[in-house]
Amino acid sequence: MTTASWLDDVPPLDTDDLRQMQRLSRAILDRLAGDRELLTQLVNDVLYDAERLAASRVTLLLNRLSLYQAPDRGFEIRLNMNPRPDNQLVPHDHCYAFATRILTGGYAHVVRRRTNGWSGPFTGADLAPGIVTVERPGSAYTIGDSMVHQAVMEPDTVTLFVRGPRRKKLSHAAEELMPSYENWPAPAIPGDVPTESRPCTRAEYQSMRTYLVRHDLIG
Repeated sequence: MTTASWLDDVPPLDTDDLRQMQRLSRAILDRLAGDRELLTQLVNDVLYDAERLAASRVTLLLNRLSLYQAPDRGFEIRLNMNPRPDNQLVPHDHCYAFATRILTGGYAHVVRRRTNGWSGPFTGADLAPGIVTVERPGSAYTIGDSMVHQAVMEPDTVTLFVRGPRRKKLSHAAEELMPSYENWPAPAIPGDVPTESRPCTRAEYQSMRTYLVRHDLIG
């Protein structure tokens, strides 16, 4: 288990005020990005924490490690990597507000404007052009749970990510734009049905850790 650190003193992020979420989460992400010792410790300790290992996933969009969990304070910190470029074109929302900070690589980030209301399912036809930005190392932003976005990532992109508490039961994506099963991540057990998200294996964890060392993000 991870020993005590300054993360244990972070105030709750259980707030509906997106500006406050931005302020608090940006401080967390900026400080953690500069704290190589703690970041290394958090990554190393995932292997010995059953809850964080189970929450570290291989998904349709990318791989992620669950670095720190604080359900009593309404947030979780993740490290995202290994983006799947062919699967990045699907506009989607999230069940929670989140903030992210780019460590390496970068991407074109597209925030769409919904034309059929702020909640529930949508299709590509329900979306209008919104804001397009180019994110590079050091960039950071915060998005609420009602926003629809896409992040078309470069292959070597690694991001820190802090999510707030779940605000709705389901997230949504433009179903007609979803990638075919051939582009879904391979199942952990050969012969199983592919899923959009599954826990990473120990071998996949080790591969992610090696990747972070090779890119000089952890020691």
